[in-house]
Amino acid sequence: MLRSCHITHLTRIAHLARGAATSSEGQQWKWLQDRGHVVNPCNSRLHPAFSAGMAVEGEELSVQTAYTPDSHCFGCGPAADDGLHLKSFRVENGLSATVQLPSKYQAFPGIINGGIVSSLFDCHGNWTAAIALMDKAKLPRPPLTLTAELLVRYREATPPNEQLVVRSSVVSIKENTEKIGGGKPSVQVDITLHKADEDGSERLLATATGIFKKLGALRAL
Repeated sequence: MLRSCHITHLTRIAHLARGAATSSEGQQWKWLQDRGHVVNPCNSRLHPAFSAGMAVEGEELSVQTAYTPDSHCFGCGPAADDGLHLKSFRVENGLSATVQLPSKYQAFPGIINGGIVSSLFDCHGNWTAAIALMDKAKLPRPPLTLTAELLVRYREATPPNEQLVVRSSVVSIKENTEKIGGGKPSVQVDITLHKADEDGSERLLATATGIFKKLGALRAL
């Protein structure tokens, strides 16, 4: 009986601690909002501000559209006239995107150039890292990150004009990494590329592991 009461007491303490942490996070996001910052421009229910109690209004937006609508980045810039227009959305512990690559990016008939696939991984991985760092530090905008390492494994040829799915997950966040990050925080990210078939199945085309380091306070356009 005493043991049971003790466990119940500890459970209540843990519950109260989680509630206090959530309340504290909510106050930090509200503090930013009160100073004119839009803390969740993606309108995502996976943004930590939502789980801390802040409402979500409007259609969910990709992180690129929400944070850098004027970017001309070839891989993910919304304003890049001839770019890939990657649009990445929040998922648990990472991002997900769908994209089609036109025939002009073929290396051979029916095979997309490997550098184009790497560009997708580069942009998607950088955004994954930037969003992870933003969430951890409770910032209103993602910091600038750059690719330190990117190892790509091509498993099958990537076809043009097909529905492709890019997914990422955060493996780890390291602070003050001297060797790779140059004294800056870095994020290790795993990324995959799949072809989505009409029957709902997917075929793995390529994988990547990248390390992306924080370089500046805000993400550049």
